[in-house]
Amino acid sequence: MPGLLLLVLACGDKDGGVEIGAAEVTLSETIGTVATVTFTTSEDVAARVVYETADQSFETPLGPATADHEIVLLGLPANTEVQYQVVLEDGTTNEPAGFTTGNLPSGLPATLVEGEGHDRWMMTTLIGATTGPVLISPQGKITWAWVDGRGLDVYRARPLRDGSGVIYNAASVSGDPADNSVLVKVSWDGSAEETITVPLLAHDFVELSDGTITAIVVEYGEGPEGEIRGDSLVEIAPDGTQTQVWSTWDCFDPAVTPGDEPEIGWTFVNALDLDPDESAYYVSVRNFSSIVKIDRATGACEWVIGGQAATIEIEGDEFQHEHQFELNGDRLLVFDNAGLAFNKSRAIEYQVDWGAGVATEIWKYEPDPSLNSFVLGDVARLDDGDTFITWSVAGQLDRVSPDGVSSWRLNTELGYAFGFMTLPAGLYE
Repeated sequence: MPGLLLLVLACGDKDGGVEIGAAEVTLSETIGTVATVTFTTSEDVAARVVYETADQSFETPLGPATADHEIVLLGLPANTEVQYQVVLEDGTTNEPAGFTTGNLPSGLPATLVEGEGHDRWMMTTLIGATTGPVLISPQGKITWAWVDGRGLDVYRARPLRDGSGVIYNAASVSGDPADNSVLVKVSWDGSAEETITVPLLAHDFVELSDGTITAIVVEYGEGPEGEIRGDSLVEIAPDGTQTQVWSTWDCFDPAVTPGDEPEIGWTFVNALDLDPDESAYYVSVRNFSSIVKIDRATGACEWVIGGQAATIEIEGDEFQHEHQFELNGDRLLVFDNAGLAFNKSRAIEYQVDWGAGVATEIWKYEPDPSLNSFVLGDVARLDDGDTFITWSVAGQLDRVSPDGVSSWRLNTELGYAFGFMTLPAGLYE
């Protein structure tokens, strides 16, 4: 492996420096693509591990300054030869060594990739015969998976902010919401799992910088003709305290804004985002075909873009029954589930004139042949201007250029859907 050998020649052991003890590698018993490297040093020092396969190289972040080191290696394919090397913060190294990864959990679907040039890791969920969070490499390979056997759906997975593993929701939204729904934290090596019971969990959640988790939760209340299904936002503090911080009844009156599909609920909030700079939440209200900004401190709705209850009108094509979205300054990117007509979905972008109260359509992408993701679906704008689109129900991912060309595409087996998509900036972020 030339990369590691060059590193040895450049940074070999230093006379009189910190000594590195023999390193050992342990593969996870449940996720054989996760390896833990343990070693000691003669002094407290920060260290990392560089490692590579035949076609890909990796580098962990520097760990804490200690004499007893335990570093987890991620992102590796199953049944693959790996060479690794310990590197201390001053550049001191040990000799390279190797190991072979094991198996992923059984029952995972195959993936098929077309195109090239994609450079982002992808954390999403599988919904199908096997359900749970997965980490997919830029080459389209599942490199980490955790199977959830609760019989619920898993809509969202995110890397934990502290770097220890993954958090995901196990819930039910398509039918009656589940009383036994949970948020689950699982370590990367699968050795530790923590569950947080949150009855009536819905599609989405976010983790704040202090470890607080905010989740969409179904809420029942009074409508003009009896009990109806609305939604709320519940914050779960690091100590486990759960506090409702917003309700759809705080901003909307079902007698005035009734929604358009009462058989599945009044509001049906299905996506959530956080703006820490604005101290605001953004939610997608499916049955209003609207996106709403909520002041986190007061629960006030500052604006509504889209269909019912809109304070900001749309010029151009309107989105309908949208799910995920992304707001960047004055640009709003939306996964439009219904499109101009039913049986097709699309990505659509608007430029918002906040002063004039108008959102003007400026870009859209409709695949040919069309795809229909009647639930879920996600969009993200990448740094180079490309748009990453998750056609959830269709089991397809696309990286699309500004001129509407898909340069990279992943499909999974028929019968599997993807949940929402998180695109970490790097493997360890």
